[in-house]
Amino acid sequence: MMIDTSKLIPKAGNYRIASSGAITDLTLMDVASRYESQISQKMVALIPEQIPRRFSGEKQILETTKVDGEGVFIYFDRRQEIPLFAFNAPSGRVRIGLPVLEDLQHHLEQTAIQKGLFRSELYLPKLPDGRRAGIAAVLRSSFSGTQEEIDAFRVLMLDIIMLDGKDLRPHQEQFQITWDQLGELFGHDQSRSFHRPEGAIVTEPELPQLFAHKVEQGEEGMVIRRLERLEICKVKPRLSLDAVIVGYVEGEYEGQYGVTSMLIAMSYPQVIDQSSFTLHTLLRVGSGLTDEQRAEYLRIFSDVKVDSPLTMTDQQGRPVSFVKPVYLAEISAEDLMATIPGTDRPNRTQVLEWDPQQENYRFIGLAACPRPTFATFIRLRQDKQLEEGGARIAQILPDATQPNLMPPVPQESRVIRREVFTKGPEMVRKLVMVQKSGGEETVPYLIYWTDFSSKRKDPLKVSVSYAFTEERAQALAEKLIQENVVRGWSPIVRG
Repeated sequence: MMIDTSKLIPKAGNYRIASSGAITDLTLMDVASRYESQISQKMVALIPEQIPRRFSGEKQILETTKVDGEGVFIYFDRRQEIPLFAFNAPSGRVRIGLPVLEDLQHHLEQTAIQKGLFRSELYLPKLPDGRRAGIAAVLRSSFSGTQEEIDAFRVLMLDIIMLDGKDLRPHQEQFQITWDQLGELFGHDQSRSFHRPEGAIVTEPELPQLFAHKVEQGEEGMVIRRLERLEICKVKPRLSLDAVIVGYVEGEYEGQYGVTSMLIAMSYPQVIDQSSFTLHTLLRVGSGLTDEQRAEYLRIFSDVKVDSPLTMTDQQGRPVSFVKPVYLAEISAEDLMATIPGTDRPNRTQVLEWDPQQENYRFIGLAACPRPTFATFIRLRQDKQLEEGGARIAQILPDATQPNLMPPVPQESRVIRREVFTKGPEMVRKLVMVQKSGGEETVPYLIYWTDFSSKRKDPLKVSVSYAFTEERAQALAEKLIQENVVRGWSPIVRG
Protein backbone atom coordinates (compact mmCIF):
# COMPACT_ATOMS: atom_id res chain seq x y z
CA MET A 1 0.00 0.00 0.00
CA MET A 2 1.42 3.38 -1.06
CA ILE A 3 -0.82 5.47 1.18
CA ASP A 4 -1.85 5.32 4.83
CA THR A 5 -5.60 4.77 4.50
CA SER A 6 -6.11 5.31 8.25
CA LYS A 7 -5.59 9.04 7.65
CA LEU A 8 -8.35 9.29 5.04
CA ILE A 9 -11.46 11.13 6.21
CA PRO A 10 -14.79 10.29 4.50
CA LYS A 11 -16.54 13.14 2.71
CA ALA A 12 -19.45 13.18 0.25
CA GLY A 13 -20.06 9.95 -1.70
CA ASN A 14 -16.93 7.85 -2.24
CA TYR A 15 -14.64 10.82 -1.72
CA ARG A 16 -12.01 10.69 1.04
CA ILE A 17 -9.18 13.08 1.90
CA ALA A 18 -6.10 13.04 4.14
CA SER A 19 -4.90 16.55 4.92
CA SER A 20 -1.19 15.62 5.15
CA GLY A 21 1.40 12.88 5.66
CA ALA A 22 -0.55 10.08 3.96
CA ILE A 23 2.06 9.01 1.36
CA THR A 24 4.04 6.00 2.64
CA ASP A 25 6.09 5.36 -0.53
CA LEU A 26 9.21 7.44 0.00
CA THR A 27 10.43 6.97 -3.59
CA LEU A 28 7.19 8.35 -5.00
CA MET A 29 7.31 11.29 -2.62
CA ASP A 30 10.93 12.00 -3.53
CA VAL A 31 10.23 12.01 -7.28
CA ALA A 32 7.23 14.33 -6.83
CA SER A 33 9.06 16.67 -4.43
CA ARG A 34 12.02 16.97 -6.79
CA TYR A 35 9.68 17.75 -9.69
CA GLU A 36 7.97 20.41 -7.56
CA SER A 37 11.23 22.15 -6.67
CA GLN A 38 13.03 21.73 -10.01
CA ILE A 39 10.16 22.42 -12.41
CA SER A 40 6.85 23.65 -10.93
CA GLN A 41 8.41 26.26 -8.66
CA LYS A 42 10.60 27.61 -11.48
CA MET A 43 7.59 29.15 -13.23
CA VAL A 44 8.17 32.87 -13.80
CA ALA A 45 5.37 35.43 -13.35
CA LEU A 46 5.16 38.11 -16.03
CA ILE A 47 2.95 41.13 -16.58
CA PRO A 48 1.40 41.54 -20.05
CA GLU A 49 3.81 44.32 -21.05
CA GLN A 50 6.72 41.92 -20.67
CA ILE A 51 5.47 39.40 -23.27
CA PRO A 52 6.93 41.09 -26.40
CA ARG A 53 10.22 41.81 -24.61
CA ARG A 54 10.69 38.26 -23.34
CA PHE A 55 9.44 36.57 -26.51
CA SER A 56 10.82 38.78 -29.25
CA GLY A 57 11.95 36.15 -31.76
CA GLU A 58 10.20 33.97 -34.30
CA LYS A 59 10.37 30.61 -32.50
CA GLN A 60 7.44 28.32 -31.94
CA ILE A 61 5.98 28.55 -28.43
CA LEU A 62 3.35 26.55 -26.54
CA GLU A 63 0.60 28.75 -25.13
CA THR A 64 -2.15 27.39 -22.88
CA THR A 65 -5.05 28.91 -20.97
CA LYS A 66 -4.32 29.28 -17.25
CA VAL A 67 -6.81 28.02 -14.68
CA ASP A 68 -6.84 28.94 -11.00
CA GLY A 69 -6.71 25.58 -9.27
CA GLU A 70 -4.54 23.48 -6.99
CA GLY A 71 -1.49 21.76 -8.44
CA VAL A 72 -1.55 18.01 -7.66
CA PHE A 73 0.21 14.83 -8.72
CA ILE A 74 -1.84 11.87 -9.93
CA TYR A 75 -0.47 8.35 -9.55
CA PHE A 76 -1.93 5.36 -11.40
CA ASP A 77 -0.97 1.70 -10.94
CA ARG A 78 -3.52 -0.88 -12.01
CA ARG A 79 -1.96 -3.50 -9.71
CA GLN A 80 -2.54 -1.52 -6.51
CA GLU A 81 -5.53 -1.93 -4.20
CA ILE A 82 -6.25 1.78 -4.79
CA PRO A 83 -5.26 2.11 -8.46
CA LEU A 84 -5.41 5.91 -8.69
CA PHE A 85 -5.09 8.80 -6.24
CA ALA A 86 -4.14 12.47 -6.24
CA PHE A 87 -1.56 13.86 -3.84
CA ASN A 88 0.51 16.93 -3.01
CA ALA A 89 4.24 17.09 -2.42
CA PRO A 90 5.88 17.56 -0.03
CA SER A 91 2.82 17.80 2.27
CA GLY A 92 1.50 14.31 1.47
CA ARG A 93 -2.12 15.46 1.18
CA VAL A 94 -4.08 12.66 -0.53
CA ARG A 95 -7.45 12.57 -2.26
CA ILE A 96 -9.23 9.43 -3.52
CA GLY A 97 -12.73 8.76 -4.78
CA LEU A 98 -13.44 12.13 -6.38
CA PRO A 99 -15.76 11.48 -9.34
CA VAL A 100 -13.22 13.04 -11.70
CA LEU A 101 -10.52 10.69 -10.36
CA GLU A 102 -12.83 7.71 -10.80
CA ASP A 103 -13.48 8.81 -14.39
CA LEU A 104 -9.75 9.14 -15.01
CA GLN A 105 -9.01 5.74 -13.48
CA HIS A 106 -11.65 4.07 -15.66
CA HIS A 107 -10.19 5.79 -18.72
CA LEU A 108 -6.61 4.66 -17.98
CA GLU A 109 -7.76 1.12 -17.30
CA GLN A 110 -9.03 0.99 -20.89
CA THR A 111 -5.53 1.76 -22.20
CA ALA A 112 -2.37 -0.35 -22.24
CA ILE A 113 -0.75 1.81 -19.53
CA GLN A 114 0.28 -0.16 -16.45
CA LYS A 115 1.34 2.75 -14.23
CA GLY A 116 2.16 6.43 -14.48
CA LEU A 117 2.81 9.64 -12.56
CA PHE A 118 1.27 12.84 -13.91
CA ARG A 119 1.38 16.51 -13.00
CA SER A 120 -2.14 17.97 -12.96
CA GLU A 121 -4.28 20.83 -11.74
CA LEU A 122 -7.46 20.22 -9.76
CA TYR A 123 -9.94 22.97 -10.59
CA LEU A 124 -13.59 23.96 -10.70
CA PRO A 125 -15.39 25.26 -13.81
CA LYS A 126 -16.76 28.77 -14.01
CA LEU A 127 -19.66 29.68 -11.75
CA PRO A 128 -23.16 30.20 -13.23
CA ASP A 129 -22.63 33.99 -13.25
CA GLY A 130 -19.47 33.60 -15.34
CA ARG A 131 -16.98 34.27 -12.55
CA ARG A 132 -13.99 31.96 -12.15
CA ALA A 133 -13.90 29.65 -9.16
CA GLY A 134 -10.40 30.11 -7.74
CA ILE A 135 -8.15 28.07 -5.53
CA ALA A 136 -10.00 29.17 -2.38
CA ALA A 137 -13.16 27.51 -3.72
CA VAL A 138 -11.14 24.42 -4.67
CA LEU A 139 -9.76 24.06 -1.14
CA ARG A 140 -13.06 24.79 0.56
CA SER A 141 -15.01 22.37 -1.62
CA SER A 142 -12.43 19.61 -1.34
CA PHE A 143 -12.51 19.79 2.46
CA SER A 144 -16.18 20.51 3.13
CA GLY A 145 -18.07 20.58 -0.17
CA THR A 146 -21.50 19.22 -0.95
CA GLN A 147 -21.99 16.28 -3.30
CA GLU A 148 -22.83 18.72 -6.07
CA GLU A 149 -19.56 20.61 -5.50
CA ILE A 150 -17.57 17.37 -5.32
CA ASP A 151 -19.11 16.24 -8.62
CA ALA A 152 -18.04 19.49 -10.30
CA PHE A 153 -14.28 18.98 -9.91
CA ARG A 154 -12.17 18.68 -13.05
CA VAL A 155 -8.53 17.81 -13.71
CA LEU A 156 -6.19 19.50 -16.16
CA MET A 157 -3.45 17.08 -17.29
CA LEU A 158 -0.28 19.20 -17.53
CA ASP A 159 2.71 16.86 -17.75
CA ILE A 160 3.77 13.20 -17.82
CA ILE A 161 6.52 12.52 -15.30
CA MET A 162 6.81 8.71 -15.30
CA LEU A 163 5.11 6.22 -17.62
CA ASP A 164 5.45 2.43 -17.37
CA GLY A 165 8.83 2.69 -15.69
CA LYS A 166 10.22 5.37 -18.04
CA ASP A 167 11.41 8.68 -16.61
CA LEU A 168 10.05 11.40 -18.89
CA ARG A 169 11.41 14.38 -16.99
CA PRO A 170 14.12 14.94 -19.65
CA HIS A 171 11.26 15.74 -22.05
CA GLN A 172 11.17 19.23 -20.53
CA GLU A 173 13.74 20.11 -23.21
CA GLN A 174 11.56 18.63 -25.96
CA PHE A 175 8.13 19.30 -24.59
CA GLN A 176 6.26 18.98 -27.87
CA ILE A 177 6.61 15.20 -27.48
CA THR A 178 4.84 15.39 -24.12
CA TRP A 179 2.26 17.86 -25.45
CA ASP A 180 1.32 15.50 -28.26
CA GLN A 181 1.23 12.54 -25.88
CA LEU A 182 -1.05 14.40 -23.46
CA GLY A 183 -3.46 14.97 -26.34
CA GLU A 184 -3.37 11.30 -27.35
CA LEU A 185 -3.93 10.06 -23.79
CA PHE A 186 -6.45 12.55 -22.44
CA GLY A 187 -7.81 14.52 -25.39
CA HIS A 188 -8.52 18.22 -25.48
CA ASP A 189 -12.30 18.28 -25.08
CA GLN A 190 -12.77 21.01 -22.45
CA SER A 191 -16.25 19.72 -21.58
CA ARG A 192 -14.85 16.45 -20.18
CA SER A 193 -13.92 16.08 -16.52
CA PHE A 194 -10.23 15.51 -17.44
CA HIS A 195 -8.36 16.85 -20.45
CA ARG A 196 -5.21 18.45 -21.78
CA PRO A 197 -5.02 22.27 -21.37
CA GLU A 198 -6.67 24.44 -23.98
CA GLY A 199 -3.86 25.83 -26.11
CA ALA A 200 -1.72 25.56 -29.22
CA ILE A 201 1.80 25.86 -30.60
CA VAL A 202 2.18 29.36 -32.08
CA THR A 203 4.95 31.77 -32.97
CA GLU A 204 6.24 34.37 -30.50
CA PRO A 205 4.74 37.43 -32.26
CA GLU A 206 1.23 35.95 -31.83
CA LEU A 207 1.40 35.82 -28.04
CA PRO A 208 0.28 39.40 -27.10
CA GLN A 209 -2.88 39.20 -29.20
CA LEU A 210 -3.72 35.72 -27.95
CA PHE A 211 -3.30 36.86 -24.35
CA ALA A 212 -5.58 39.87 -24.91
CA HIS A 213 -8.21 37.59 -26.45
CA LYS A 214 -8.14 35.19 -23.49
CA VAL A 215 -8.58 38.04 -21.01
CA GLU A 216 -11.49 39.44 -23.05
CA GLN A 217 -13.10 36.01 -22.82
CA GLY A 218 -12.88 36.13 -19.04
CA GLU A 219 -9.97 33.70 -18.66
CA GLU A 220 -7.49 34.07 -15.81
CA GLY A 221 -4.43 34.34 -18.02
CA MET A 222 -1.94 32.39 -20.10
CA VAL A 223 0.92 29.95 -19.54
CA ILE A 224 3.76 30.23 -22.05
CA ARG A 225 6.27 27.41 -22.44
CA ARG A 226 9.33 27.09 -24.62
CA LEU A 227 9.56 23.78 -26.45
CA GLU A 228 13.34 23.41 -26.65
CA ARG A 229 14.27 24.19 -23.02
CA LEU A 230 12.76 24.45 -19.58
CA GLU A 231 11.23 27.93 -19.43
CA ILE A 232 7.68 28.37 -18.22
CA CYS A 233 5.97 31.73 -17.67
CA LYS A 234 2.53 32.62 -16.39
CA VAL A 235 0.96 35.88 -17.49
CA LYS A 236 -2.01 37.49 -15.78
CA PRO A 237 -3.43 41.01 -15.95
CA ARG A 238 -2.49 43.10 -12.95
CA LEU A 239 -5.27 44.23 -10.63
CA SER A 240 -5.66 47.95 -10.00
CA LEU A 241 -7.23 48.73 -6.62
CA ASP A 242 -8.01 51.89 -4.67
CA ALA A 243 -7.63 51.66 -0.90
CA VAL A 244 -7.49 54.03 2.05
CA ILE A 245 -4.33 54.44 4.12
CA VAL A 246 -5.09 53.83 7.81
CA GLY A 247 -1.55 53.49 9.16
CA TYR A 248 2.15 53.45 8.42
CA VAL A 249 5.44 52.10 9.70
CA GLU A 250 8.51 54.33 9.89
CA GLY A 251 12.13 53.31 10.09
CA GLU A 252 15.52 53.20 8.44
CA TYR A 253 16.04 52.08 4.85
CA GLU A 254 19.39 52.14 3.07
CA GLY A 255 20.83 54.69 5.49
CA GLN A 256 17.80 57.00 5.31
CA TYR A 257 14.66 57.40 7.44
CA GLY A 258 11.03 57.49 6.36
CA VAL A 259 7.93 55.40 5.69
CA THR A 260 8.81 51.73 5.20
CA SER A 261 5.24 50.53 4.58
CA MET A 262 1.61 51.68 4.67
CA LEU A 263 -1.35 49.81 6.15
CA ILE A 264 -4.23 49.98 3.69
CA ALA A 265 -7.92 49.12 4.02
CA MET A 266 -11.20 49.13 2.14
CA SER A 267 -14.60 50.38 3.21
CA TYR A 268 -17.95 48.63 3.51
CA PRO A 269 -21.03 50.56 2.33
CA GLN A 270 -22.31 52.98 4.95
CA VAL A 271 -25.55 52.15 6.73
CA ILE A 272 -28.23 54.86 6.43
CA ASP A 273 -28.07 57.39 9.30
CA GLN A 274 -24.73 56.02 10.44
CA SER A 275 -21.85 58.43 10.24
CA SER A 276 -19.03 55.98 10.99
CA PHE A 277 -17.10 53.92 8.45
CA THR A 278 -16.35 50.20 8.72
CA LEU A 279 -12.91 49.51 7.28
CA HIS A 280 -11.35 46.13 6.55
CA THR A 281 -7.55 46.07 6.49
CA LEU A 282 -5.84 44.33 3.57
CA LEU A 283 -2.07 44.39 4.14
CA ARG A 284 0.94 46.62 4.50
CA VAL A 285 2.46 47.74 1.20
CA GLY A 286 5.91 49.30 0.78
CA SER A 287 7.01 48.15 -2.65
CA GLY A 288 6.87 50.94 -5.23
CA LEU A 289 7.65 53.82 -2.87
CA THR A 290 10.52 56.06 -3.98
CA ASP A 291 13.04 57.46 -1.52
CA GLU A 292 11.50 60.91 -1.95
CA GLN A 293 8.01 59.58 -1.25
CA ARG A 294 9.16 57.74 1.88
CA ALA A 295 10.46 60.99 3.33
CA GLU A 296 7.53 63.12 2.14
CA TYR A 297 4.85 60.70 3.36
CA LEU A 298 6.44 60.51 6.81
CA ARG A 299 5.88 64.26 7.09
CA ILE A 300 2.28 64.32 5.84
CA PHE A 301 1.22 61.17 7.73
CA SER A 302 2.70 62.51 10.97
CA ASP A 303 0.28 65.45 10.72
CA VAL A 304 -2.79 63.16 10.76
CA LYS A 305 -1.77 60.60 13.38
CA VAL A 306 -4.43 59.32 15.81
CA ASP A 307 -4.47 56.91 18.74
CA SER A 308 -3.95 53.27 17.81
CA PRO A 309 -7.02 51.02 18.36
CA LEU A 310 -4.74 47.97 18.79
CA THR A 311 -1.09 47.09 18.73
CA MET A 312 0.30 46.13 15.33
CA THR A 313 3.90 45.78 14.14
CA ASP A 314 5.74 44.87 11.00
CA GLN A 315 8.00 41.81 10.72
CA GLN A 316 10.87 43.70 12.36
CA GLY A 317 8.71 44.56 15.35
CA ARG A 318 8.32 48.24 14.38
CA PRO A 319 4.91 49.61 15.45
CA VAL A 320 2.16 50.67 13.06
CA SER A 321 1.10 54.27 13.63
CA PHE A 322 -2.54 54.90 12.74
CA VAL A 323 -3.71 57.92 10.76
CA LYS A 324 -7.00 59.54 9.82
CA PRO A 325 -8.41 57.86 6.69
CA VAL A 326 -7.93 60.93 4.48
CA TYR A 327 -5.39 59.63 1.95
CA LEU A 328 -6.30 57.09 -0.72
CA ALA A 329 -3.73 55.04 -2.60
CA GLU A 330 -3.82 53.20 -5.90
CA ILE A 331 -2.08 49.84 -5.69
CA SER A 332 -1.33 47.18 -8.26
CA ALA A 333 -1.47 43.46 -7.41
CA GLU A 334 -0.98 40.20 -9.23
CA ASP A 335 -3.96 38.39 -7.70
CA LEU A 336 -6.17 37.96 -4.65
CA MET A 337 -5.47 35.13 -2.21
CA ALA A 338 -8.45 34.18 -0.06
CA THR A 339 -6.68 31.54 2.05
CA ILE A 340 -3.46 31.34 4.00
CA PRO A 341 -0.85 29.84 1.63
CA GLY A 342 -0.58 26.07 1.98
CA THR A 343 -3.82 25.75 3.97
CA ASP A 344 -7.57 25.85 3.49
CA ARG A 345 -7.97 28.43 6.28
CA PRO A 346 -9.34 31.83 5.22
CA ASN A 347 -7.09 34.86 5.38
CA ARG A 348 -8.38 36.98 8.28
CA THR A 349 -7.52 40.62 8.89
CA GLN A 350 -8.58 43.43 11.22
CA VAL A 351 -11.93 45.20 10.92
CA LEU A 352 -11.98 48.76 12.26
CA GLU A 353 -14.69 51.37 12.80
CA TRP A 354 -13.74 55.01 12.14
CA ASP A 355 -15.72 57.73 13.88
CA PRO A 356 -15.18 61.06 12.02
CA GLN A 357 -16.67 63.06 14.90
CA GLN A 358 -14.44 61.60 17.61
CA GLU A 359 -11.59 61.10 15.15
CA ASN A 360 -10.71 57.67 16.46
CA TYR A 361 -10.77 54.01 15.47
CA ARG A 362 -12.39 51.11 17.27
CA PHE A 363 -11.15 47.56 16.70
CA ILE A 364 -14.17 45.35 15.98
CA GLY A 365 -12.50 42.01 15.34
CA LEU A 366 -11.00 39.77 12.67
CA ALA A 367 -12.83 38.61 9.55
CA ALA A 368 -12.06 36.81 6.30
CA CYS A 369 -10.77 39.05 3.51
CA PRO A 370 -8.82 38.31 0.31
CA ARG A 371 -5.19 39.43 0.37
CA PRO A 372 -3.67 41.12 -2.70
CA THR A 373 -0.50 39.29 -3.73
CA PHE A 374 2.69 41.04 -4.88
CA ALA A 375 1.11 44.41 -4.11
CA THR A 376 2.88 47.57 -5.35
CA PHE A 377 2.13 51.20 -4.52
CA ILE A 378 1.36 53.28 -7.64
CA ARG A 379 0.32 56.74 -6.40
CA LEU A 380 -1.81 58.73 -3.98
CA ARG A 381 -5.31 59.37 -5.35
CA GLN A 382 -5.93 63.09 -4.80
CA ASP A 383 -9.09 62.82 -6.92
CA LYS A 384 -10.87 60.29 -4.67
CA GLN A 385 -12.20 60.38 -1.12
CA LEU A 386 -13.41 57.78 1.35
CA GLU A 387 -16.75 59.56 1.81
CA GLU A 388 -17.49 59.22 -1.91
CA GLY A 389 -16.84 55.48 -2.03
CA GLY A 390 -13.28 55.74 -3.29
CA ALA A 391 -12.06 52.68 -1.38
CA ARG A 392 -15.09 50.40 -1.58
CA ILE A 393 -14.52 46.76 -0.70
CA ALA A 394 -16.73 45.67 -3.60
CA GLN A 395 -13.54 45.91 -5.69
CA ILE A 396 -12.44 42.57 -4.21
CA LEU A 397 -15.59 41.07 -2.65
CA PRO A 398 -18.66 40.26 -4.77
CA ASP A 399 -20.71 40.33 -1.56
CA ALA A 400 -19.85 43.58 0.21
CA THR A 401 -22.06 42.83 3.22
CA GLN A 402 -20.44 43.98 6.44
CA PRO A 403 -19.29 40.97 8.53
CA ASN A 404 -21.39 40.22 11.59
CA LEU A 405 -18.62 39.90 14.15
CA MET A 406 -19.16 38.24 17.51
CA PRO A 407 -18.45 40.16 20.73
CA PRO A 408 -14.88 39.68 21.94
CA VAL A 409 -14.29 36.53 24.00
CA PRO A 410 -13.18 37.24 27.59
CA GLN A 411 -9.43 36.93 27.75
CA GLU A 412 -7.19 35.27 30.30
CA SER A 413 -3.52 36.20 30.54
CA ARG A 414 -0.42 34.59 31.95
CA VAL A 415 3.14 35.87 32.08
CA ILE A 416 5.49 33.46 30.32
CA ARG A 417 8.68 35.54 30.43
CA ARG A 418 9.90 38.39 32.60
CA GLU A 419 13.35 40.00 32.66
CA VAL A 420 14.56 43.15 34.46
CA PHE A 421 17.89 44.91 33.94
CA THR A 422 19.43 47.86 35.78
CA LYS A 423 22.28 50.29 35.12
CA GLY A 424 23.14 52.21 38.22
CA PRO A 425 20.46 53.29 40.67
CA GLU A 426 18.36 55.34 38.24
CA MET A 427 17.96 53.25 35.04
CA VAL A 428 15.71 50.21 34.63
CA ARG A 429 14.68 48.23 31.55
CA LYS A 430 12.08 45.49 31.76
CA LEU A 431 10.67 42.90 29.34
CA VAL A 432 7.39 41.09 30.03
CA MET A 433 5.90 38.53 27.63
CA VAL A 434 2.21 37.70 28.10
CA GLN A 435 0.14 34.94 26.53
CA LYS A 436 -3.58 35.64 26.15
CA SER A 437 -6.46 33.26 25.52
CA GLY A 438 -9.75 34.25 23.96
CA GLY A 439 -10.30 32.50 20.65
CA GLU A 440 -9.54 33.48 17.09
CA GLU A 441 -10.13 37.18 17.71
CA THR A 442 -7.16 37.34 20.10
CA VAL A 443 -3.54 38.09 19.26
CA PRO A 444 -2.07 35.48 21.63
CA TYR A 445 1.37 36.92 22.49
CA LEU A 446 2.21 40.45 23.66
CA ILE A 447 5.72 41.69 24.47
CA TYR A 448 5.90 44.75 26.73
CA TRP A 449 9.18 46.69 26.84
CA THR A 450 9.60 49.32 29.58
CA ASP A 451 12.52 51.77 29.63
CA PHE A 452 12.86 54.02 32.70
CA SER A 453 15.55 56.65 33.25
CA SER A 454 14.99 59.33 35.91
CA LYS A 455 17.39 61.77 34.19
CA ARG A 456 15.48 61.89 30.89
CA LYS A 457 12.94 64.59 30.02
CA ASP A 458 10.39 61.76 29.56
CA PRO A 459 11.52 59.23 32.17
CA LEU A 460 9.18 56.39 31.20
CA LYS A 461 8.89 54.85 27.73
CA VAL A 462 6.73 51.79 27.02
CA SER A 463 6.30 49.90 23.76
CA VAL A 464 4.24 46.82 22.90
CA SER A 465 4.77 44.24 20.17
CA TYR A 466 2.57 41.27 19.35
CA ALA A 467 2.95 37.87 17.71
CA PHE A 468 0.73 34.99 16.63
CA THR A 469 3.24 32.28 17.60
CA GLU A 470 5.50 31.82 20.61
CA GLU A 471 8.49 31.38 18.30
CA ARG A 472 7.86 34.81 16.79
CA ALA A 473 7.29 36.33 20.24
CA GLN A 474 10.56 34.95 21.57
CA ALA A 475 12.41 36.28 18.52
CA LEU A 476 10.99 39.77 19.10
CA ALA A 477 11.97 39.56 22.77
CA GLU A 478 15.53 38.53 21.95
CA LYS A 479 15.81 41.40 19.46
CA LEU A 480 14.72 43.92 22.12
CA ILE A 481 17.28 42.59 24.59
CA GLN A 482 20.12 42.47 22.07
CA GLU A 483 19.48 46.06 20.96
CA ASN A 484 18.84 47.59 24.38
CA VAL A 485 20.79 45.57 26.95
CA VAL A 486 24.42 46.30 26.17
CA ARG A 487 27.55 46.90 28.24
CA GLY A 488 26.92 48.16 31.73
CA TRP A 489 23.45 46.61 32.23
CA SER A 490 23.00 43.95 34.90
CA PRO A 491 20.17 41.39 35.10
CA ILE A 492 18.27 41.30 38.39
CA VAL A 493 15.19 39.23 37.39
CA ARG A 494 15.00 36.47 34.80
CA GLY A 495 12.21 33.99 34.44
